[in-house]
Amino acid sequence: MHFQSTTLRWALSLCLVSAFGLAAPMVADAAPRARKVRKVQHTRRVVKRSRRPRQRVNRRQVKQQKRIRAGKRSGQITRREARKIGKQQRGVQRAKRRAKADGVVTRKEARNINRKQNRANRTIRRAKHNNRKRPRAR
Repeated sequence: MHFQSTTLRWALSLCLVSAFGLAAPMVADAAPRARKVRKVQHTRRVVKRSRRPRQRVNRRQVKQQKRIRAGKRSGQITRREARKIGKQQRGVQRAKRRAKADGVVTRKEARNINRKQNRANRTIRRAKHNNRKRPRAR
């Protein structure tokens, strides 16, 4: 049995409950509760509250910073490449701050941060292995 209107569904359930003699205590507080349920709207999906994803993001960020420093020290990364990579790293940090700003990191936000880190990772690797050397100071 399928009803299009919620009013018809409500009336039918009220009739069934009253037929069993349970209507008196339920009718008084059932109507306001039904209205409250309809008003509640979830606009954001909640991601499992775990520290592991956040730790993974932070750990990954630290490892990338180490690789950048090592590349600068060895001369594998030029100044221009370092500026570009630094800009990407700031973008990742900005995305992390925005995602955490409201207290809930959604799947979409987590995916966005991961994508930015993947891109930064590729940029670091390409910069270190493209055979461009920073000229040594004399």
